[in-house]
Amino acid sequence: MKVGAFDIDILVDAEGSFATMSGAFPQIESDEPWTLPVNCLLVRTEEAIVLVDTGVGPQPRSFMADAVTRLPEELARFGVQPEQVDIVVHTHLHVDHVGWDGAFSGARYVIHRDDWSFFMSDESLEQRPHLREKVEPLADAGLVELIDGETEVSPGVRVVPAPGHTPGHMIVWVESQGSRLAMLGDAVAHEAQVADPDLIFVNDQDASLAAATRRTVMGRLADEGTDVIASHLHGVGRLAHLGEGFSWTAPAKEQAAPVE
Repeated sequence: MKVGAFDIDILVDAEGSFATMSGAFPQIESDEPWTLPVNCLLVRTEEAIVLVDTGVGPQPRSFMADAVTRLPEELARFGVQPEQVDIVVHTHLHVDHVGWDGAFSGARYVIHRDDWSFFMSDESLEQRPHLREKVEPLADAGLVELIDGETEVSPGVRVVPAPGHTPGHMIVWVESQGSRLAMLGDAVAHEAQVADPDLIFVNDQDASLAAATRRTVMGRLADEGTDVIASHLHGVGRLAHLGEGFSWTAPAKEQAAPVE
């Protein structure tokens, strides 16, 4: 799709399950598996090629071990080689967002300082070996850029703190020629959280803050009619106010909505 002069593409690294619905969302009584896509976002502007998150990553791995991953092939489908990526933005540092880190030799990796402090502590590294394997070498190579607040990482591509899911979780705003799109990361992890923003996701580090952030962000997006992508929702959608929550309609039209 186009956002003004920018080309925007959803890259699905994998699709699979790692939990039941009740295991992921304790308020939902269902033993059905939660089957979800793991989306990354490719943004091509006049200035840079930006990749938002890097998915589950190659084998061998323990997380979603049976899922077939295809981020390099997805990039190639749009004519992009890994070494051409200029910027990798991490919405946060969970295992399904950093899997192909290190594959982008020409990129700088943008991470919120609060996420870095939380995830890269000695205690966290013991619990999360994927960080030692995937993320720590980036810092050793001088490829990590830590930011503290709202930051334009490239003209028209801006990251905004949206904490709760993790301490430094960020959403990404893309704007060009009066059109806009938002990538929510895991601020909204499932369509059920669209209808009920207070629905708890077990992987939210601060559930109350995550719910407050979710409600605020979705309210703004619904008011503005902005096109929306999330890490684990299918396709591009629009949010609208519905009762105490919101509705999600997908797909939106191919051209992102103009900014009012």
